[in-house]
Amino acid sequence: MKLKQIMMILLVLCISSSLVLTAAPKRGKKYASLEFKKGDMFLTPQVGLNSWAVPFGVNFEYAIKENIGVGGTVMMWFWSGASVILPSVDAAYHFTMLKMEKLDLFAGVGVGFAIYNAGGGISGSSGIYIAPFAAGRYWFSEKMGVSLRLNIGIIGDWTGAGGLLGVVFRI
Repeated sequence: MKLKQIMMILLVLCISSSLVLTAAPKRGKKYASLEFKKGDMFLTPQVGLNSWAVPFGVNFEYAIKENIGVGGTVMMWFWSGASVILPSVDAAYHFTMLKMEKLDLFAGVGVGFAIYNAGGGISGSSGIYIAPFAAGRYWFSEKMGVSLRLNIGIIGDWTGAGGLLGVVFRI
């Protein structure tokens, strides 16, 4: 079995098990607990919105203050004998003062190291990259929502604009 197939199976299993463990809010309960707050943790399996290959991976974030989160993202691309793995450390500022029910808007930056495995006719190299982002989460329940993150790489061989769509879980 190829590495790409194994990774896709792991991603599907992660999403499936998370859906089973996620509890919906009780009837009549308000969404006050959906606000980003210190101590919250979020896990987001995600897929990329690119034109040349479809990346997939996961993001984790921990709220260290009422509007500051830190965490990491690992994204992977596989195509015709080549691959790129992009682990990063992320920091984000959440716009909690907007007080929008069920919506969490934030912006930040990811700093990481691209690991490139040559092949497939695409040139590039491993190295440091920096990618600012703007993002949002929309909550369907207290434990589950959707996430959209727009990235703009500014330093490194794997720069460019792209997006990530994911299912976010409050853990």
